[in-house]
Amino acid sequence: MSSRTSSTKKLRLEIAEIAARLIAIEGIPDFHKAKRKAALQLGLPANNNLPTNKEIEKALINYQNLFQADSHEQNLKALRMQAIQAMKLLRQYKPLLVGPVLSGTATEGSEITLHLFSDQVEQIGLYLTEQGIPYINAEKHVRINASESSIFPSYNFIAGETSICLVVLSEKDKNLTPMSSIDNKAMSTADLNEVIHITESDCNSIRL
Repeated sequence: MSSRTSSTKKLRLEIAEIAARLIAIEGIPDFHKAKRKAALQLGLPANNNLPTNKEIEKALINYQNLFQADSHEQNLKALRMQAIQAMKLLRQYKPLLVGPVLSGTATEGSEITLHLFSDQVEQIGLYLTEQGIPYINAEKHVRINASESSIFPSYNFIAGETSICLVVLSEKDKNLTPMSSIDNKAMSTADLNEVIHITESDCNSIRL
């Protein structure tokens, strides 16, 4: 390995470690924003030789295991318990948990993201209103393949101090396999029974 290649690899690792710390401590949810900020802190260009999202995730897992083991486990379990409550409430829409709360990299301020399935999007809003849950209508970009994303309607609300985002896909989208922005592979999902199972397990052993 040339000295230049070795230096570049070292810088990428340093950026990844700083980005992971920013995500873990400051709760920055966007990996791209975190690594750009990390590069700028090092006085480097914010768009050259940046680590991949997978490298950021690996550094984040290492940081959480080394410096936040106890608090991270407690926080992750609390978020998953909240996810279970929301999924039970929305059981009729076949909710699937996705994102950091499922994968195990969630931070204290992480959002709980659920994919729901309905051909009558407005019915979900009516149902939330009936349950006395105030919400905000929004939209969410979901990657449907390696190079393309689609916009889906979402309902965002706060439960306690936790943000919950309900992304509504149509019934025909049940066979859709959204792509993860972390590794460009099929996104991990879990239904209610699966989330209950992993929540009853040791959080440190169930990173997906």
